[in-house]
Amino acid sequence: MLADLLVAGLVLGCLAWLLLGVAGWRTLRALPRLADQPITEASRALRLSVISPARDEAATLAAAARVRLSDKDPLLQWVLVDDRSGDGTGALIDWLAEQDPRVRPVHVRKLPAGWLGKTWAMEQGVRAADGEWLLFSDADVHLQPGALRRALSLCEARELDHLAVLPELWPASLLTDATVSAFGRLFIAGTKPWAVSDPRSKAYVGVGAFNLVRRSALQAMGGLTRLRLDVADDLALGRLLKRSGARSGVAFGRGQVGLRWYATVGELARGLEKGLYAHAGRCRPWPLLGLGLVLLLFELAPWGAALLPHGVRWLHALGAITLVSSLIGAALGERSGGRRMAPALVMTPGGLVMALVVWRAALVGWRRGGVMWRGTLYPSGMLREAMGLGDEGWRGGVPPG
Repeated sequence: MLADLLVAGLVLGCLAWLLLGVAGWRTLRALPRLADQPITEASRALRLSVISPARDEAATLAAAARVRLSDKDPLLQWVLVDDRSGDGTGALIDWLAEQDPRVRPVHVRKLPAGWLGKTWAMEQGVRAADGEWLLFSDADVHLQPGALRRALSLCEARELDHLAVLPELWPASLLTDATVSAFGRLFIAGTKPWAVSDPRSKAYVGVGAFNLVRRSALQAMGGLTRLRLDVADDLALGRLLKRSGARSGVAFGRGQVGLRWYATVGELARGLEKGLYAHAGRCRPWPLLGLGLVLLLFELAPWGAALLPHGVRWLHALGAITLVSSLIGAALGERSGGRRMAPALVMTPGGLVMALVVWRAALVGWRRGGVMWRGTLYPSGMLREAMGLGDEGWRGGVPPG
């Protein structure tokens, strides 16, 4: 009986890997590349406001701002929102505004009740912006000259109201990159990027690095007040826009939109804990404990099928095929994103670390009794009530970074 269960589990694990490979292939085929989009004359006349909330990000904001402001497009507005920083971020934003009149500085001094710090900063940015298009982009994201016009051209060509761009993630350590890739596998499985542009599909995507939205579509959605206590503000924006009837799309940003997401595994674990606990865990530890176990079994299944003495010859072959195909798929995925292919060689350790990251988020969230974000603790009960966990509540899928 136990042997039969083991064989069944290994078969299911291998099939899951093969299905994930199909999902990755569909994503690579379906998504356009921003770098390949020609800039149209119609897009050059559009006013675009880039809204970037920043809290204690003076070190990364300076480098990103240099790249952004090297784009001399006069119809671009850069709305930089200092969210109660204590490290000189506010002074840097004011200095940038003195150097370039296109920069609109906004300073958040107090956080009102009923809002997350980031979503309130985003709301203040919207109020200060005057563009007919709005881009929500984290302050450390590098936007190359012409990238924004290419994005607008893509939206006009495909009649989109919302465009999420998957950024190029610059390399860190080998294990960190492998863990990031494991998160990427979860992202693809949970969001189905290839189906987002299909209005008949319920699939949606939002990306904190690059969420471009037509202002009229944001207003029709009900504005940012609908996600004021949603930790996954980027995903929530994509979901609400899609449900309101807006046309959404996803594109690859290699060479146009980039950042160093997390430099170490520790940074990644701390960065993902809030989204994992609030969304994948529904503000409870038990779903995360289950998810971590599923990830553990998923990562080990091909090895078990190929190497364990289970006595089923064809399962050895299936395991070997799964290992080889997953290695090739991982390498191609890294290359398509503009990254080195070496992390594919340690994809299994990266996946196991991702399982540990999930379990850590469960423990930290349970001990805190909620989510700590930007210096404020948001209790689990308040977040569950705000997200509804029903009618308009938790959607499942993959948590934000």
